[in-house]
Amino acid sequence: MAEYYISYKELENLLDQYIAEVADSAQLVEHKAEILSALTGDYEQGNWDSAKEMISLWENQINTPSQLLLGSRYIRVQQVMLDFLKIACVSGLLDAVIMYISQGNFTGFTISVGSNIAVALWELFTNVKKLEDWDFCVYMQATAHFREYNEFTLEDLKSWFSDVGNPICNMHNNTWECDYLEENTDICKMIQEQAFEKALKSLYDKGLLMTRKENHKYVFKFKK
Repeated sequence: MAEYYISYKELENLLDQYIAEVADSAQLVEHKAEILSALTGDYEQGNWDSAKEMISLWENQINTPSQLLLGSRYIRVQQVMLDFLKIACVSGLLDAVIMYISQGNFTGFTISVGSNIAVALWELFTNVKKLEDWDFCVYMQATAHFREYNEFTLEDLKSWFSDVGNPICNMHNNTWECDYLEENTDICKMIQEQAFEKALKSLYDKGLLMTRKENHKYVFKFKK
């Protein structure tokens, strides 16, 4: 997938645009620094104290932009992450993750709630980066319907891909190179080849979905 360099300030501006599209954005605005910290921090070695430092930098950047603490620096991002960030904001997925972490019981832990939010979102973004074009499409479909379907079945997923009898892809982005997209026609071969099960298993293996069985059917849910 496409990658390019973006300044920290440009990333903040993009997040502001996405948040502006949300009807009830109070929680996203409140935890904007944590979201940006998750996008730009590196907590691979479990150094959670660095989350506090990154959040502090972003809070200073947001509250006193004239200082340009981060604005002149650049990071490398994947287009997939920016695409996901927009849908995750608008669909309510980020809001749900933040609320879930905020309501947790952290008695006995030295890590702050803010750091917990940043780390949880960082883990989510890190897992999304592992996606390939074909399973990313399935995950984006599920994310786009999060407000209506906190849980979903295979039948729900199939219904989101296209109208009955219409195999044209409704999620195509020219930055993706999906193996299931037929060139020049935009026909979704995933629908024709019934590859949804493979994609759902991939999302489960990558830690993005949980599953349970109900009435002899598998039900899928986003992992928080």
